[in-house]
Amino acid sequence: MIYEIWIEGYAASGESGEAHMIGTAKGETFDQAVEEWAKTSNYKVERNTPERYVSEEAYKNRRSNWNIWACNLFDNETDARKSFG
Repeated sequence: MIYEIWIEGYAASGESGEAHMIGTAKGETFDQAVEEWAKTSNYKVERNTPERYVSEEAYKNRRSNWNIWACNLFDNETDARKSFG
């Protein structure tokens, strides 16, 4: 399956950006697609690990398994636009 990879919008330190699609990749799951896309991407794609969250509950309730500069990655525009458009 081919997945779209969307990055959420952000607002920090007086800067902001809207959610946008950053690529597509093939995988049996979105996680596999992100891993494949990351191999050839110029971005530093990171897995969201428990250490990134203030509690185990926050980690369990995370919205995404992946991020670039703390902006989560999604497989669709709607989820990517939930934070900061």
